[in-house]
Amino acid sequence: MLKILLAVDGSDSALHAAAYVAKRASAAKGEYEVHLVNVQYPLHGSVASFVDSSQIKQYHHEEGMKILNAARAQLDAAGTSSEAHLFVGEPAEVITRFAKEQGCDEIVIGTRGLSGISSLLVGSVATKIIHLSEVPVLLVK
Repeated sequence: MLKILLAVDGSDSALHAAAYVAKRASAAKGEYEVHLVNVQYPLHGSVASFVDSSQIKQYHHEEGMKILNAARAQLDAAGTSSEAHLFVGEPAEVITRFAKEQGCDEIVIGTRGLSGISSLLVGSVATKIIHLSEVPVLLVK
């Protein structure tokens, strides 16, 4: 069984990656274990000092689930089950660490995310994942 970590941030590129994984997994007839991962950036300290920590946790959960639901719908439509995982932290570090901990065979991510910082060809989070990952990384345009 092939373990795939599908990193999803709500961008069009991430949804293209989800569609790609759904198509591959559908053709493989149940030979894929898909881990959907969303990593929320932590709120800045100034915001956190005015908002209760339980409200912040609820916010991260709701935003993360909204983002994961679109990708999960694509996988479900293709008959592929997935496991959702939500985290708060620096996305590239969290994604590569989780992939290693779970023994994933591959990380699939869109080439361009939602971050305000852009690179010429590949988004900054995708670039960091390529450099940090010990497993193959598949970029989907």
